[in-house]
Amino acid sequence: MAKQNSIIALSGRLGNQVYYYRKDKKNRKQYLVRRAPDTVQQTTATKRAATDFGIASKSSRLIRNSLREYTQHCYDNTLHYRLNTMMGKILRADGSHPAGRRMLIAANMQLLKDFQFNRAASIHQLLKATPVIEKNDQGDLILSFPGTFTSSSNALRNVTHLSIKAIGLSVNFTKHTTRQVIGEATIIKRGEKYSPITLKLDPDSRNITLILLEVQSLYEVNGHLHLSQNKTACVLDVMAIIPPQEQPKEVKKQYRNKAPRLWTIPPYPVPASILRSVVYNSLPEG
Repeated sequence: MAKQNSIIALSGRLGNQVYYYRKDKKNRKQYLVRRAPDTVQQTTATKRAATDFGIASKSSRLIRNSLREYTQHCYDNTLHYRLNTMMGKILRADGSHPAGRRMLIAANMQLLKDFQFNRAASIHQLLKATPVIEKNDQGDLILSFPGTFTSSSNALRNVTHLSIKAIGLSVNFTKHTTRQVIGEATIIKRGEKYSPITLKLDPDSRNITLILLEVQSLYEVNGHLHLSQNKTACVLDVMAIIPPQEQPKEVKKQYRNKAPRLWTIPPYPVPASILRSVVYNSLPEG
């Protein structure tokens, strides 16, 4: 593959040449060019694999677009590739359907647990504590954190406060729809104990629900809090996957005929003379 050295770098197809770029380890764009193939031959297995790849890519894009307002604070240029790879792994774990018809099953979605939208930092690195998730009698989730905010990480060197928010994302991969449930953000000052967070979920949800935790670092200046621009001081992780709630089976109602029953009519007695004549006429002649 040839490299582009011109002042104006191209991206896209031009004739039989394809211009594109890749990012190196230092996040620098390297512009390359290659020749477009004359023909592309696809076998049946290749077409089925391409179908599964398309399903995984669409599901990944659905999740990323739904959380765009949160991922912009901790942007990671590898998120597109990493989430696509994970969704493809989840899709291939479906052993009940053949290739090309695989589905995203709730049991396999547990592989998405602990996924980091920001590869540079995680919840455990930032909080130095693992949240405990419990469900109360009303069906709401309670996220509690042991310990206090006393992290000595370099990312939190000048940080005075933390903003912690729980997010519930219900996803319907068949209809390509999502629904968010946002918990109230909790502000914690350095040296204080972490406060429990309550997230009210839909108890009758028929979709897969992702429980995410967002942590943003803040620093105080003249009594005002400002968001830290350090990339490693903001995280968004998947903490749990809640499967769809089983809906009760509909029982067919048996309707009862409430109309009054008719009285049976007693048989009318037939005289013996009439019976003898009927029997006599039915006998063959001779």
